[in-house]
Amino acid sequence: MSNKRIIYLAVIITMLILAGFARKAAAQETSGIGFEGWGVRAGLSSDPDQVYGGVHLDLGEFYKDVRFRPTVEIGFGDDQTLVQMAGEVHYVFSQYQAWKPYAGAGLGLTYINYDSDHPQNGSDTEASLSAIGGVETDLKQGMKLFFEFKVGLAHDDPDIKFGVGLSW
Repeated sequence: MSNKRIIYLAVIITMLILAGFARKAAAQETSGIGFEGWGVRAGLSSDPDQVYGGVHLDLGEFYKDVRFRPTVEIGFGDDQTLVQMAGEVHYVFSQYQAWKPYAGAGLGLTYINYDSDHPQNGSDTEASLSAIGGVETDLKQGMKLFFEFKVGLAHDDPDIKFGVGLSW
């Protein structure tokens, strides 16, 4: 079995485990799994040096202060286009009032399409893994503003991403 197939299999198994955990936790009284809202995000990344934008879904908490937020981000620049799809899990430090810090991780896939000017031609798809930290605050009319920092842990992930976003 090739390394690529092993990575894909590991991503699928991890997602199924997370989905099973979320379903089990959803049965508990403290859960809130379900569509809570969505949002937009934009930022800058390093290696590759890109500008990116994307969307996310807030699928609620599957355990107290632990939320599930899948994201899709598209980056442009550095002779390549990068698309990342990840299921992110965040622990929100809810005891803080105005600005709530959060930390977590994201697991998913990264698709890279190299421009003709890039030394590598064509495209590639790899597993994506990132560590995430951020702060968020509530705005008026149910909106949230957040600032987020990601560290890419997989080979084709951007080394660092800094972004800002809004959720509804």
